[in-house]
Formats: sequence, C-alpha cells, structure tokens
Amino acid sequence: MKLRDDLPASISVFLVALPLCLGIALASSSDAVPVPLMSGLIAGIIGGIVVGSISGSHTSVSGPAAGLVAIVIAQTEALGSFEAFVLAVSLAGVIQIFLGAMRAGVIAYYFPSSVIRGLLTAIGVILILKQLPHAVGYDRDAEGDFSFFQADGYNTFTELGHMFEAFSVTATVISLGCLCILVFWEKRFSGKTPIPGPLVAVVVGTLINELVGLIAPDYALGASHRVQLSGGANSSSSLFTFPDFSALQDPQLYLAAVTIALVASLETLLNLEAVDRLDTQKRVSPANRELYAQGIGNICSGMIGGLPVTSVIVRSSANVYSGAKSKASTIMHGIWLGGTVFTIPWLLEQIPLSALAAILLFTGYKLAKPAIFMDAWNKGWNQFLPFALTVLAIVFTDLLIGIVIGLIVGVIFVLRSMERTPFLSEQENPVTGNVTRLKFGQHLTFLNQSRVRKTLDKFAEGSHLILDASKTEYIDPDVLDTIRDFRDVKAPAKKIDVSFVGFRDRYALEDRKGYSDVVTQAKQAELTPLETLNLLRRGNDRFLSGEMLERDWSHQRDQTSEAQHPMAALLGCIDSRVPAELVFDVGIGDIFSVRVAGNVVNEDVLGSLEYAAEVGEVNLIVVLGHTRCGAVTAACQGVKLGHVTELIEKISPIAQNVRSHHTGEEDAEFVDQVAKQNVLHVIDEIIRRSEIIANLIKEGKVDIVGGMYHLKEGRVDFFGGMIERLSDTATT
Repeated sequence: MKLRDDLPASISVFLVALPLCLGIALASSSDAVPVPLMSGLIAGIIGGIVVGSISGSHTSVSGPAAGLVAIVIAQTEALGSFEAFVLAVSLAGVIQIFLGAMRAGVIAYYFPSSVIRGLLTAIGVILILKQLPHAVGYDRDAEGDFSFFQADGYNTFTELGHMFEAFSVTATVISLGCLCILVFWEKRFSGKTPIPGPLVAVVVGTLINELVGLIAPDYALGASHRVQLSGGANSSSSLFTFPDFSALQDPQLYLAAVTIALVASLETLLNLEAVDRLDTQKRVSPANRELYAQGIGNICSGMIGGLPVTSVIVRSSANVYSGAKSKASTIMHGIWLGGTVFTIPWLLEQIPLSALAAILLFTGYKLAKPAIFMDAWNKGWNQFLPFALTVLAIVFTDLLIGIVIGLIVGVIFVLRSMERTPFLSEQENPVTGNVTRLKFGQHLTFLNQSRVRKTLDKFAEGSHLILDASKTEYIDPDVLDTIRDFRDVKAPAKKIDVSFVGFRDRYALEDRKGYSDVVTQAKQAELTPLETLNLLRRGNDRFLSGEMLERDWSHQRDQTSEAQHPMAALLGCIDSRVPAELVFDVGIGDIFSVRVAGNVVNEDVLGSLEYAAEVGEVNLIVVLGHTRCGAVTAACQGVKLGHVTELIEKISPIAQNVRSHHTGEEDAEFVDQVAKQNVLHVIDEIIRRSEIIANLIKEGKVDIVGGMYHLKEGRVDFFGGMIERLSDTATT
C-alpha cells in the first residue's frame, strides 16, 4: 500500500523542509529589503500542496530554493520592495506556464549525465559541510544558506575552523544520538514500520534537550539553537504579503520576472532529471507538465507573499531515501508544514537545530558516499572530469552558479567528444582490394566539419573509399558541402575511387559506386591460385570474428547481370550448415558453387568444374568437406535408401580403408577422419578423371585444394593438393 510508505516519508520531508524554508527566507533577506520568514514557509506549503498536486513527478518536492537566494536579494533590491518582488514571482509563473505550453521542457533531456551526478553529489557534500557546525551548536549561519561565502563573514570551509567557538556539548550529544538512531532505524526497521526514523530522531533529540533543561538549565539549548518562527506564524499581522500592483509600471519588474522564470525553470528541470535518477522505480517525469505545475505554484506563491518555488534536490532526495512511492508524500509534507506552523508553532520551536542537522547529514552521506566518486572515476576521464568539476563548482560558489558552470563544462566535453568521433573507420579487404569504410555517426554537425575534411584529405592517391551514411539521421549542410567538394574535386584529382552509401533522398547527395566491389575480368586475370586461396582464408577469418564485410547486394546484382568472373570453384556438401558464400565471406559473382551430398564426384560434377575452369577461367578449385557429415555417417553405417545408396557407395570404400587403420571406436572423430579422406580421394578423382583440369594444373593456370569446415567453430582448415605442393616447395 502506497500510503504506508508515503505517510512516513512525508513526515521525514517535512522535518527537513521546515528549517530549510525558514533558513532560505532568512538568507534571502538584506539590509535594504528585509524578507519575511513566512515567505519561505508559504513557498514550502505551496510547493507541496499546489505543485505536488499538479506535477507529474512521483518523487520531486518543490519549495523555496537555495539556488535562488542570490536572485531574490538582487531583484528585491532592484525593485525596492518585497511587495513588488512577489508580483514579479507571480509574473514569472505566467512565463513558466507559457514555457510549458511551448514544450521547452525538452531541454531536460539534454543535460549531460555527468553533470546530473555531479549536482547530486555536490548537494551531498554541501549538506555535510554546512550541517557540521549546526551539529555542534554553531548556528550563526542560516540553515538554508548553501553559498560558499556566508552571511556570517566566513565561507563553507573557514566556518569549520570557527565552529568550536560556539561548541555545545548538548547539541553534539543530540546530533550524535540522532545519527545513531537514523542508522539503526534504517538497518533494523526500514520497510517494517510506518514510523519514520527522522521523526523518532527529532522526538528523542527534543526530549534530550528538555531533560537537560530540567536537570542542568545552563546546558540546555536556547532559542537561537532551536527552530525559530519569530516574525512568521507567530505574528498574525505578517502572515501574508500581497503584491504591489503599482509596480506594473516599472520595466524592472518584467526583467525580474523573466530572470526568475528562466533560472527557476532551469533549476527545476535539472533537479527533476536528478530526482528521476534517484527514483528506485526509474519513472520518468513529464518535463513540460512540471513547468506548468511550477508556473501555477509561483503564481499562487507570489500572490500571498511567498518566495519563488522550484523543484529542490535536498527535500526530493530525502523523499526518495525515505521510501516515498507517489506524490502523496509531497502533498502531505505541504499539509504538515501548513498545519503545524499555524496550529502548534510553539511545539516546533522546541526542536533543536542539531537534531535536524543529523537528518541532513545522513541525507548528505547518501548523496555523496565514497562509492559514488569511485563509480565516476571508473567511467573514465570524459565522465569523471565534468562530474568532479561540477561538484567543485557548486561547492565553491553556490548552487545556481555551480550548475551553470557544470553545464558549460559538460557541454564542452560533449562537443569535444562529438568533434573527435564523428565516424567509425573500418579497414575492409574484399576480393577487389583494400577498402576503407567511413561509417558516419547518428549526427554530423558543423563541429564535425574540420574532422571530416582532415580525414578525407589524408587518403592517398588510388585509395578505395566508402562513405556510409546508412545510420546517420542528420548531416549539417556545411559537412555536406565538404563531402561534395571531395567527391567533385579532390577525389578525382587524386584518383580516389569513392562510393556513397545511405545519402540518397535525405541529403540531396545521390548514392553511387565509385568502383566495382565484385571480381572483374581484370581482377580475375591478375589473381594467382595462392592469392585466391589467401582471399578465401581472410574471408573465413572475418566469418570467425563476426566482422564480415558490408555489401551492397543490389549493386552487386546489377554489376554481375551481364557477365561473371569468379575467382574460384567450390565443390561442397549440400549440408544447410555450410553456406559457402557466408563461410568465406564472398559476394555475388565471386565463386562457382557446386553442391552435392558428401561432396562426391560424378560426371555432372566434373562437367560443372570443367566449365568453371575452362570457360569461367577460375584459378582455384576447392573441395570442401565438413565435420559431422550426414552422407559420410550414412556410408560408415552402411545405410540403404533409394538413390542415396548409389551416392554413399562412392564413400564406402574410403570408410572401409579408414576402418582398417582405426583402432578406436567408430565415433564422431572416426566419421570426421573418413570425411577428410573423402576430400583427398575426390581431389585425386578430379585430377585423374578430368583431362582438362589436369592439363590446366600442369600449366599452372589452375590449382586444387581440399578443406574441412568445422561446424562448431566455423573454421576451415585447408590441406591436400596445392597445400602439399607448397609445403614441398618451402622445404626444398
């Protein structure tokens, strides 16, 4: 049941949100224009109830954002009053609704993942650094101040050196005790009870302070070390601040509204993407609907005196880690904020800040534990550097500036990656000679133009080149001009044969073949039997590795429609598992293929091979047997089956001969030995029975070789005939 999970999660988020709403309001105040504490609470309540109800996110929590503190201070001072500022907040909400209608939320899908991870981790680091002083009783800096340079005159790190100036034993005991409760509760009771650990920790921390007040009043935490609602809910005259509509005449108002809308939208979309990554159910929140929800929320918040509302990562991450399953948790946290602040403010003011600091420290550790840094490191420099720089930028500036820096760094790395790898270069070695295939990526932008030009200019005179855009969705016009210039000017000047694949229709750059990728008459004439054998070997190597050549079958069909000039003839078995063209990775028109069960010889087979050698002018004949051959197995077993009997009787004498020398069992190994001896026998038969082929072999125009294809491995081992003669020549 979701309520069982959402109810305790909402209480945990409420406990985190309460001091942050007050602290952000306090941090947003300046000497020139004070900001009511209630404005932070209003934003938190609106963010929970209004935005939470409209939003499509299941886990995101909205409220006043630390990242907008600098914006609030700058714009309140520029407008001269808080009443004018809240009017700008409402106008910003209208702009956000317009952005949602224009589907501007799509930019959320383009945030680099390294920056998103950096944001989450940086928040965790900041929480730890900022809450350590509160944990020991140093509460001079506002709870919601996330900026590096603080209002108390220190920065995030120097304050750590001064925090013991206000050291409190009671605060330290409370924070340590609450941390122990949180750790114990998660390990022992997580998922087993609806009572949230943070609530238990806060209750215990508050009771400890009350007990100390009874036993040793001097050591009890005073009002400055507890939640303070003074000037907020306790003062009925300042509950709400209403907009000053006379400010509509001030041009600065509209500039402020645009600034708030853009910054709040950017932070919302970034946080939304980050929270979705934390969601254990990996749900995707609709970004445009979120802009619409934020717009409604800011209109409402501004109309009753609240700060700008955005999706906020600290409360959202606390929501996820507390086990929230739906947005009911977000809505209820807003209800708790409003209900308790207006009904029992005196009770809330008894909560020690050190107890709340323990909750935030615990959340911070989950966001920035060492394993996260190690995972980023293991992803390589292209991921780790943007991640690390984002963390450092956010920690050493503030949330808004850090996010912008992180996005800039992330985009630079993305652009650098795009510039470096616009295509994949593959070296191919078909029958017609060495070819380089440039397979373009999904997108070729103007950033790739220089890389493409430099690569094309490097090709030597007489090269064969394939430009493959089959999987490319977009090519920038500047890149197309570079390719056309290469096709029309540079390639002809350097006698480079270039083919275009996948360009037709989409890019107004027609596909064409710059060279033949089948065996031509000239290529057939210049090949020697050994060269042909090596081409077949390399083809089998490609078949073994799975890196077979990409072929344009339609083009090869057209090229061979009028004539054929194969380089080899192959006599193989009809077995469906031994497709010769695939085994040797050859194309249309590259080989004659004669297939008969058991690769045996008869008059028809001899006639086919003589035609291939004399008329077709092939220079190599391959007799290819294979392991686990059915015809050979039948011959070994003496099978009688119609005309099959006549066929296997050609193999039976070989089987009997092998059996006479075989000492082991007649198993698969025995059958394979018979298959190999059958290949050698067929080679002898071809030479003995065909005067044409025998004479061509003597003249050196044709040679013959045997081969065994291993069904399991896909490997072809060559032997016999030509192989033996080559071995004898090498020996002598």
